[in-house]
Amino acid sequence: MKKILFGLLIVLLSGCTTLKLNQAVADAHDPKVVQAYEKTLNDVIKEVQNDPSYKRIPLDSKAEVDWFITQSFLYWDKKISRDEFVKRGVTKYPGYKESFEYLADRIKQDK
Repeated sequence: MKKILFGLLIVLLSGCTTLKLNQAVADAHDPKVVQAYEKTLNDVIKEVQNDPSYKRIPLDSKAEVDWFITQSFLYWDKKISRDEFVKRGVTKYPGYKESFEYLADRIKQDK
């Protein structure tokens, strides 16, 4: 996942020079950061699978999953706000605001 995450961040951030986004690329190289993110995401996936009220976001292609991994990492790594994470999600998947809010509440990093 580390190579995928780093590659996605590079594509997303190409030409971008903001410090927060450059730090996200650096964080994607840190095995401890990636491991912590993966644990969080795996925990969220388990919770979602056991919650019948959760409306599944149609992440059915590799490109859609890659997009979600990038967005959720940026949010988890505190490079974008909760509102921005939800906004990006709803822009791409109208009608799934509650799903993105649900995920945002569970993906957030407590530090």
